[in-house]
Amino acid sequence: MRINPEVECVIDRALAGEEITPPEARTLMSVDVNSDEMYALMATADELTKRQFGNRGEVFAQIGINFWPCPKSCGFCVFGENWGLTKERVELDSEEVVARAKVFEEAGANAIFLMITADYPFDRYFEIAESVRDAISPDLPLVANIGDFGPHEADRLLETGFQGVYHVFRLREERDTEIAIEARVATLEAVSESNLDLSYCVEPIGPEHPPEELVEEMFRGKEYGAVNHACMRRTPIEGTPLAAVGEISEWEMARAVAATRLVAGDTIRAMGVHEPSLLSLRAGANQIYAETGPNPRDTVDDTETGRGRSVQQCRRMLWEAGYTALEGPTSVFRGGW
Repeated sequence: MRINPEVECVIDRALAGEEITPPEARTLMSVDVNSDEMYALMATADELTKRQFGNRGEVFAQIGINFWPCPKSCGFCVFGENWGLTKERVELDSEEVVARAKVFEEAGANAIFLMITADYPFDRYFEIAESVRDAISPDLPLVANIGDFGPHEADRLLETGFQGVYHVFRLREERDTEIAIEARVATLEAVSESNLDLSYCVEPIGPEHPPEELVEEMFRGKEYGAVNHACMRRTPIEGTPLAAVGEISEWEMARAVAATRLVAGDTIRAMGVHEPSLLSLRAGANQIYAETGPNPRDTVDDTETGRGRSVQQCRRMLWEAGYTALEGPTSVFRGGW
């Protein structure tokens, strides 16, 4: 295999444990997915992950709580009020969320995520979360996927028993979303100043995003100390403004995952890809998601009957990729313990 000397230099530095720079990451994101450089990049990311985590794969399980029109109307989200795709208001009550969390735990999920739309009442969310926390093992991490918040809410999350938060600065925030840039940054600051661990992701990636934009988010996640970094490609939802732009291929997704893995180095405790992708699991990722309930990338109100995968399906995919699924709670999220 003969690869571009510039790419080979970046790969060699990453394998030596050196931090790569934004220009070097942009070089990686510019490689042709049909080239020898692509295979070298994937192999390098895979080696870094296997070197750090062995053959350990992880399944995080996410429960969507509500399916209703959201006033933020992000250009890629089925919940967007302006798109008229969510006609009815569907909400899982506390008992149902607890039941689904227990099913996930019994199936072998390594962490539980609770997700709501940006306008969901925080007080109601905390009540549900408290019930979940009481029902599952105290050792099983609970992670929040919620709207923007400040230090007060960060304290409440900790008091409720959360160990981590999934929060990101989405690609083209405030342009493709109706969420202020300042609000997203303020939330990331609130998380970094708390004892909550951050789960971050470069998302939602579409074919219109150049390497510069993706690399910026790779380094933003690293800057804020993400313990779990990831990449997610955008799912075209018919009826949303960005559906016509299309989506990236599995190969382009694998390239983003591999480059993010090299950027993260040994600063993370797991590398994720969403939605689950076998190819990306051979390009540095070792963590995927099972899902139930409402999902912003699905048009049905329970993604179990749509795009979502079960814990068993995720564990099978990890096996297909050469990983052994972790038994018991993850050690990725240690905040609040």
